[in-house]
Amino acid sequence: MLEGSRLRGTVALYRDVAADVTIRDYAPCEPDPAHPGVLDPVPISEPKEYTLHLTAGTRLVLDLTCASHDPAAFPDPETVRLDRPLESYVHYGWGSHRCLGMETSRVMMTAIFKAVVGLKGLARAPAPRGELKSVPVKVWSGQVRRDEGAGEQAWSGLRAYMTPDQSSYWPIPTTMRVRFEE
Repeated sequence: MLEGSRLRGTVALYRDVAADVTIRDYAPCEPDPAHPGVLDPVPISEPKEYTLHLTAGTRLVLDLTCASHDPAAFPDPETVRLDRPLESYVHYGWGSHRCLGMETSRVMMTAIFKAVVGLKGLARAPAPRGELKSVPVKVWSGQVRRDEGAGEQAWSGLRAYMTPDQSSYWPIPTTMRVRFEE
């Protein structure tokens, strides 16, 4: 369950910087000079290092989807590995922001996962009802291009999902329907 969330989860947090801080980072991509005004970044072969000076009160968007593909924290990040330490998963927060229901949630989600996967004849519903309708949310330069396999690459980052009536977006997938035998 945690590896699935790590690989395909779409989680981001807003956090305010508590104290003035200077950090060094690098930009793995930059705006496409061939398409000015378009927000989709393009990967660069030699990431640029830079220094950020953040002041107390600055609001940040922390993209846990990109963090969950960081090879420094998750060696071989595109591979499902069930031997990763539980402490490496940041989905439930950390420190004072740690979810109080983390242990209960892990048990419940594991039980639900086992029940759903155990359904006889489980399959996506046919045609559009079985499709997960989403769009990438990639409007900042911290997105990371990663291997999808077979030579394909995709952007790590957040996705916005259509609501069932397709009138708006929601951070949680709600459109894909499944079927199973009773």
